[in-house]
Amino acid sequence: MEFVAGALFDPLGVRLGVDPALPVVKEVFGPVEWSAQARKGSVPLVLGDVVVIATETGVSALDAAGKEKWQTAIDLLPDSSHPDGVREVIAATDDVVAVIDKGTLPKGSDPLASEDSGTRIALLNVTDGSAVATQMLPGDPVRTKRTTGLAFEITSNGVEHVAITPSGETVTETDGKVPVGTVGEHIVWATPYTANMGVQAFPVAEVPLELATLQASDGREIVVLSSYDGKTTTTLWWNLATGTPLTPDASCPTALTPKTLTASPDGAFVVGDSAIADVKAGTVTCTGGGEGQKPVLWWAVADDGTAYGQTADANDTLVIGKDGEVTAHPIPAEAAMTRLAGFTRDGTAILFSRDAGIVNGNPVKG
Repeated sequence: MEFVAGALFDPLGVRLGVDPALPVVKEVFGPVEWSAQARKGSVPLVLGDVVVIATETGVSALDAAGKEKWQTAIDLLPDSSHPDGVREVIAATDDVVAVIDKGTLPKGSDPLASEDSGTRIALLNVTDGSAVATQMLPGDPVRTKRTTGLAFEITSNGVEHVAITPSGETVTETDGKVPVGTVGEHIVWATPYTANMGVQAFPVAEVPLELATLQASDGREIVVLSSYDGKTTTTLWWNLATGTPLTPDASCPTALTPKTLTASPDGAFVVGDSAIADVKAGTVTCTGGGEGQKPVLWWAVADDGTAYGQTADANDTLVIGKDGEVTAHPIPAEAAMTRLAGFTRDGTAILFSRDAGIVNGNPVKG
């Protein structure tokens, strides 16, 4: 057993003792019920009743009670620039996890194969960790940029756009359009054009916003698009499932363009920057940033629409918002780097520290 920041772990990384591994805001979160050790610098992925964490040897999944459901060994791809490898774990859908590694690709069975740098995308089944598919994108990893979901922009002599579907298929340019994002099972297509002295832009097709570019997605159905005409930025929150907009109210800034979106476990609510979106009602409200107010950054949202975040100017205040009402709680100095990744379906809050790699399951009081 090893001792990490006040918590005892078994060889699989699951908490054995009851001491909290991370300090929390005690007015909001109860004592830690379980802890696990993840790869430092990683963010846990909360999918319903499953919490997926990156480890030094692969990927593990825990249930809402912290019990390990499965672990899958996936080797890192170190290179001279990143001897510890570069790994990212995201949700392709609620049922498929994507493990994205950058570095020196494996040679396979050919002992004479030359070393090649690139990006590897391993797709795993959330239920049992079994392999769905693996795809390799050879090329300089620095020049292979993930855009939205499992879409990649590869820059070499030109620009190539590639998307990987949740089933592992590779999608490239089709009928003059390129894939610029995947959102769950959806592929977001764009039509390339050249403007501004040869700079390429990619207006998203089939949405009622001229020259729209994709800004963010909740990984399921909701996307944020923006358009800039040289003077004004126009934004659009769009539901891909219904083909209808979500309408920000007067509390939101004119150009509301969050770079990330996070959904509640059931997908009924979505938060990003200062915004809380009610998907069923098709509305978006914003908190903070008004006259005499600090701006707010939301981390996560529960199924009942309660959002949790912090004031944007410091790591010292936890804010909770619901139905336009906001409460604030001081964050202990030792918990300044503790974040909320999301909630399991039973309401367990998943807190983590990227610096320490510690993941906690905490009940929410009230």
